[in-house]
Amino acid sequence: MNKFYLKTLMSLLLLAGSAKLLAQTVISGTVTDGSNQETLAGVNIVVKGKVQGTITSTDGKYSLKVNQSPPFLLTFSFIGFHTEEKQITEANTTLDLIMNEESLLGQEIVVSASRVEENILKSPVTIEKMDIIAIKQAATPDFFDALANMKGVQVNNGSLNFTAVNTRGFATIANTRFVQWVDGMDTQAPLLNFPTGSIMGLGELDAESLELIPGAASALYGPNAFNGIMIMKSKSPFEYQGLSAQVKQGVTNSNAGGSNPYGMYSIRYAKAISDKLAFKVNFSYMKATDWTANDYKTDRNNPSSTTDLSKTPNFDGLNLYGDETPIPTGVPSIGTIRRTGLQEATLLDNRDAKTIKGDVAVHYRISDKVELIGAYRYGGGSSLYQGQSKYALRDFSQQFTKLELKGGNFFVRGYLSATNAGKSYNMDALGALVNESFNPTQRADGSGWAQDYVLASQGYIPGFAAGNPAAARAFADRFMINPSTGAYATGLQDTINKIRKQFFQKKPSGASFYDNSKLWHGEFYYNFKQIKWAEVIVGGNFRQYSLFSNATIFDEAPVDASNPKRIFINTFGGYTQISKTIAEKLKLTGSIRYDKMDNFDGHFTPRFSIVYSASQNHNFRASFQTGFRLPDSQAQYIYFNNPTGILLGGVPSNASRYGIYNGGAYTQSSYNTFVSQGGVLDPTTGAVTAGNASLLQTANVSYVKPEQLWSYEVGYKGVIATKLLVDLNYYYSSYNNFLGEQYVVSKAATIHQGTQINAGSLWYPYTNSPYTLTSQGVGLGLTYNLPRNFVLLGNYNYTTFSGQTSSDFQANFNTPQNRYSFGVGNRKLVKNLGFNVNFRYQDSFLWESSYGVATIPSYGVLDAQVTYKVTAMKSVFKLGGTNLGGNDYRTNFGSPFVGQMYYLSITFDEFLK
Repeated sequence: MNKFYLKTLMSLLLLAGSAKLLAQTVISGTVTDGSNQETLAGVNIVVKGKVQGTITSTDGKYSLKVNQSPPFLLTFSFIGFHTEEKQITEANTTLDLIMNEESLLGQEIVVSASRVEENILKSPVTIEKMDIIAIKQAATPDFFDALANMKGVQVNNGSLNFTAVNTRGFATIANTRFVQWVDGMDTQAPLLNFPTGSIMGLGELDAESLELIPGAASALYGPNAFNGIMIMKSKSPFEYQGLSAQVKQGVTNSNAGGSNPYGMYSIRYAKAISDKLAFKVNFSYMKATDWTANDYKTDRNNPSSTTDLSKTPNFDGLNLYGDETPIPTGVPSIGTIRRTGLQEATLLDNRDAKTIKGDVAVHYRISDKVELIGAYRYGGGSSLYQGQSKYALRDFSQQFTKLELKGGNFFVRGYLSATNAGKSYNMDALGALVNESFNPTQRADGSGWAQDYVLASQGYIPGFAAGNPAAARAFADRFMINPSTGAYATGLQDTINKIRKQFFQKKPSGASFYDNSKLWHGEFYYNFKQIKWAEVIVGGNFRQYSLFSNATIFDEAPVDASNPKRIFINTFGGYTQISKTIAEKLKLTGSIRYDKMDNFDGHFTPRFSIVYSASQNHNFRASFQTGFRLPDSQAQYIYFNNPTGILLGGVPSNASRYGIYNGGAYTQSSYNTFVSQGGVLDPTTGAVTAGNASLLQTANVSYVKPEQLWSYEVGYKGVIATKLLVDLNYYYSSYNNFLGEQYVVSKAATIHQGTQINAGSLWYPYTNSPYTLTSQGVGLGLTYNLPRNFVLLGNYNYTTFSGQTSSDFQANFNTPQNRYSFGVGNRKLVKNLGFNVNFRYQDSFLWESSYGVATIPSYGVLDAQVTYKVTAMKSVFKLGGTNLGGNDYRTNFGSPFVGQMYYLSITFDEFLK
């Protein structure tokens, strides 16, 4: 570089530095509480329209250097206080400020509904928000469980630490139609696509807000947001600094499981090293004994019976495993029999409910308007998960790595999500394999458990009278269960432990499964704020699923078991939205999105909305929304040989080789009738060798295709007399090509990994319903501010479902018709003392799933907490309890019985005043 260029460059650098120095403004002062004149620590102070800012220290003081000449605006914000804006007109200014407490009734700002900031009263669709105060005031030990009190939300508890969130029907434990985001990252497990609930949710110390959109959100958030989306936002290390820690200790109690200890321990530290660089670190650990599922008397095939069926030939116990597969005996007087199931408590290695969560993030402000964020997040532990089978998740983990560049009107982010199944195992398979290890169902010579049962029941075994199912079962179980004492055989636990640890693929006698799957996601968003005539945003994403289960769950090795191949699925999408406000009264918004995934054609998803503001506090809305859901990974590629049938993904590349789609199978109901009347199929050719062939009906199962919905909604949200917030909405939704599973029986034999699967085998393929399904509902939410800081809350939800279905296809609506919740709280009953009480109730309803079909009884739950702040210790003490005075209840068929929980927590915050 010659001297001229060097001198020029040095001159420019010096000029830039001088300009920066000349433009620098310093503002300092103290912020106090207007009600008691105490200083406020942790007040967020930012230059409006930029990311530059600071917070007040523990004594309420602040000092902010701004690389800008006056005039400009400073915004002072603090949860529970009125936000203040002050204009800075002079450099090196001292600005002391008094902030006053205020109710946030109708003043909350939300982002999720339109992907732009807007007042919650003017949201074009129904939206719910839990802010930082509500998170702290939650009466449940984990604020995630307090979602059950939110309007339009239904939760199901598959385990103490696995809470599944759902809105507007079609609820399952693995709710693949609902999206859960944490700081812009989709928390779905890449392999099976269901959100991992509170295991990957934010911890209380780092949670700033939670926004939830019930209903279709596909137009802005993509195909999986079919039934809604929940977006959790963590605290910025610039805005929330210092050390905080929390200890929760308590006890759980239930009739099913007794009393057991509960503990949760969390810590957070955040620090702004300079006005440009900040970091934070979070860690939390929860350990408890899980709720207990010990319903061993209910038959999954006859749940309404009040008779003890445990000694009948064809008993399939609800929380028993190894009894799922029906065994035809060929003896008309006996019919079909089943093995004796092993109890859940016997098969489980432990009843631990354990969650470990940790994350670290570094934030760097490149300029006054642009921030770069790097983050790593880990979540894992032990839990129970219920799908078609029940799974013991042991040392399960999910990890996220993210890099994001964002400004006031844009972001670009990329992240990687990776899961590991750890030492998890399938309970149904474990029970079946343990049974087989003690006495095979049928050996090559015809002997085995089934023959033992038949011979004993017909009186051919000395000492066993004919026609006695209990005695026949005792004889057949003699190698595992002592007929005289009912005790399990010596060595049973050793056998269970051995089988539990083995992988299906490498050791066919094992019940473990494998997951080493990844999700790569890149996304961008841009808001054209410079356009004056309307608000225009655009965005798009690319995603790749990299799936690998070592052929324990997915069909990665249909031919050669020793050479499983990783499955890749690519998908991309883009969207735009235009909003126009007319005469400050009428806001029109139109959105449209296009998505394309491997195996399926592309699809457009539009949304239109109108918001009419009769006044600032009275807003009426109407919207037409569409939803589009691509079949999830398991609906495409799963091959899971479960004792209740082979679960099969329904894309041609996965399923065509098995020949059961497009007329290659019989309906299960017709096949059962055929067999009950003596029908027999040749296991290889499928030819009818006995019985009435006319009884068999073909199941016209089609390959899977995307789901679609159309939804119309009208609503009102407003504040009446400054005291009452009313949120009322009605919706009507119509679903086409609804995805589900259908039991069928194969017409002919097929081959998997070199082994024949006989004709007459039971399959459970994914397919679309040929019928149009509809649902509609009403939601009403009320918030009333009483004198002396008391707040009344209440909501009511009415939901119905209709649509023609068949006995072989399950829609799995799984939603009570009536639900309501109400509560009362006061975060400042007297100085430093607050409380919160909530009660929720739901009707009985029909639960449908491949695990079983039954009516879930109605139940009501009362939760309460009392908080006391000790300022000298910078700590808040909370004493709380859930399901107070209530009985055990279940949220779904087969789940554990949920009892009561009592806890005491201590939360330390360096900036607490």
